[in-house]
Amino acid sequence: MSTNIFFDAQALNPGVKIVSGSFKPNGSSAVDNTANTGAGWTVARTGAGAFLVTLDDNYPGILSATATLAMNAAADSKCILGAIDVTASAGGTVIIRTVTTASAADIAAHANNRIHFCLVLRNTSQTK
Repeated sequence: MSTNIFFDAQALNPGVKIVSGSFKPNGSSAVDNTANTGAGWTVARTGAGAFLVTLDDNYPGILSATATLAMNAAADSKCILGAIDVTASAGGTVIIRTVTTASAADIAAHANNRIHFCLVLRNTSQTK
């Protein structure tokens, strides 16, 4: 279970925790984690259009996950979620991929290009 201090959020499910944020893709180079927004996670580029978000803690389960791409210029690009394992003892992980016209693609570094994500997590063994 998470050891972080969380602020209140209203939810119908018990023990809901939200971890969200955004980061700047940097083409084929490493992500600059000093430009991240949000807390409780870090990110690393692991290949063309592939990012591994590592959570500071692990959680018993996930209720929902989303990832979106903000781009400076119009493009046929989007984010898709890959494997999600929030239970890993060293901190949960989420894979986010960027895709352009059905192929993995790096997103160029630009002040307005960002990947945003939101994870809605369970911090209890109760599923309802």
